[in-house]
This record gives sequence, C-alpha cells and structure tokens, in this order.
Amino acid sequence: VGFGFFVNVIMLTVGETLDCTLGVAFGFSTLAAAGMGQMVSDASGITLQGLIERFADRLGLPDPHLTLAQQRLDFVRYFMIVSRIVGIVFGCFLGMVPLIFMPDKKPRLVDQIAEKLAPEKRAEFQSLVSTEEYLRGDHLLNYGTQSSKVFMIQEGTVEVVGRDLDGLPFAVCTIGPGHSFGVPELNRPSHVDLVAKDVRVVAQVIDKADFLRITAEDEEGVEVFKKARNTEHQVYLRSQGQSIAGAGKTVRAEKGTGKTRMFAGMSMTDKMKVLSFVTADEKKTFTGTKGEGKVGFFANLSEDQKREALVKWQGWKAKQTEQTQEAL
Repeated sequence: VGFGFFVNVIMLTVGETLDCTLGVAFGFSTLAAAGMGQMVSDASGITLQGLIERFADRLGLPDPHLTLAQQRLDFVRYFMIVSRIVGIVFGCFLGMVPLIFMPDKKPRLVDQIAEKLAPEKRAEFQSLVSTEEYLRGDHLLNYGTQSSKVFMIQEGTVEVVGRDLDGLPFAVCTIGPGHSFGVPELNRPSHVDLVAKDVRVVAQVIDKADFLRITAEDEEGVEVFKKARNTEHQVYLRSQGQSIAGAGKTVRAEKGTGKTRMFAGMSMTDKMKVLSFVTADEKKTFTGTKGEGKVGFFANLSEDQKREALVKWQGWKAKQTEQTQEAL
C-alpha cells in the first residue's frame, strides 16, 4: 500500500510539473511528461522501499510466523501474490489524491500558438510573451491610442467598448479566457476601449513586430490566433472601415511602411494572387497550403518588388470589386 501510494503521488506531481514547464517550452507531449514522471517515481520508489518497510514494521502488525514448509504451499504463495497486487492497487488509488488539488487544465492560448511553431522558435516566443494583470475598471487599451502589442486573455473578462455614429460609447462584446485581441498587421489608432470587467484580469501580451517576425513562416500559429478573435468585434471593425487587406492603401517602396504586415493579414487567395505578381528570379512555387513560408518569402523581397506586386494586386482587386458591383 505504501509503495503504491508514494509512487503514484510522485509520478502525478512530477509529471504535471514537467508538463507545465518543460512541456510548454520544448513541446513535449503529455504522455512524454507522464513517462518522465514515471521514471522519477520508480527511482524514488527504490529509494523509499526500505523506509516504507521499516515504517510498516513499527505499525505492530501481527506476524503469522509461517514455517518454511508453509510458505512453500501453493495456497500461501498465491495469497501473498494477490495480497501484494491488491495492496499496490489500493495504494495507487490513494496516491491519486493530488488530482483533487490540481486545477482543471485548460491550455492557454499562448501555449496553443506555441505548439504550432517550429521548435527553434517556440522558446523565443514564450520568452517574449509577458503577463499583465489588471483590476476591475482598468483600461487595457484606450480608444484612439495606437497599441504596439496584441492581447491573449488568460483569466477574467474584458469589455470591448466601441463608439456609435454619434461618438457615444457602447458595449461591442465581452471577451474572456482563450480570446485574442489585436491585429498584428495593423498599426492604427484603436477603435475601442478594453476595460477589465472582473476583479482580476490576466492577459498575456507580445509586441506586434515580434509576433509577426516569429510567426512569419508558421501560418498555423497565426491561424490559431485569428480563430480566437471575437466575431462580434470583427464585425464592428469592418463597420468602422478597418480593412486589413489594404486594397485602398497607398504602397510605398520604403522600408517600414507595412507592406509585409499587409501581406501577412491577407486571405490565402489574396496571398497567392500577390505572389503571382512577384517578378523575382528566385520566385518559389507555392501551392496555397499552410506552412509554405509565403510570408517569410515575401518579407525577403526587395522593397521595389514588394511594392510592384502589391500595386498590381490592388488593381486586380479593384477590378474584382467593379465586376461584383456590376453583377449586382
């Protein structure tokens, strides 16, 4: 009983700790963390075996004083084996008590994004994410200010407050744990206030430039972030004219004018269309699937090549819009 109890307690506590630390940093699976916890518990069990036996002797349990002949009886041997099995099983059952104190494990959004990144970028992404805490009524973001970071809500709820046609504030939606907020490709004044609604709100944040740089060739991580956005807020943004694609934006052949951010925020169809206008000699053939490194390829083009491709795409986009309006 004692052996099963200690082995299970050690395995669960060590495995959970490894899963929440090394598992997050290096992408270990839960089963891998459990296996490592098992190794530690087995090694500890061998060390604790003598201590457990001495403790059992001190309990004063009666000794049956079986003779050697009696110990060799089949009935006695089978009874001992069954007793040991029952004892270990019962001890392991008691050793599951740490599960009562472990909170329900809900993967953080930042961890879900990190899992989609390449191993060499995963640790860097985790190190660049910082945790910020707010009290009820605190503003995470103010209307009209330009934010350089994106938010991933971990705990508590946040009210998104927009403005109507008269400029009066109104509640757009409420976001909570697992929701993301912000458009990494967009550098414009905020159209909303973000106000902490609960007594304590915890948000994980990362600089937009760092997010774009790390996820440039890992589109699955970007998709996880996008899917975590609140739909009601996205509708509000469109009503305010916040177009991420940038079909009407003036494109300049100057570094730092947002061409790569514009490209990264496009749909897969628009990205493929832009790349079809690229005239680079080293142009790659993309198939339109995720994880091909389209954003990274575009980022490495010259400023003139980026501008030329985007301007041609804008012309194509305008024609598509005209044709759609004529059909209606």
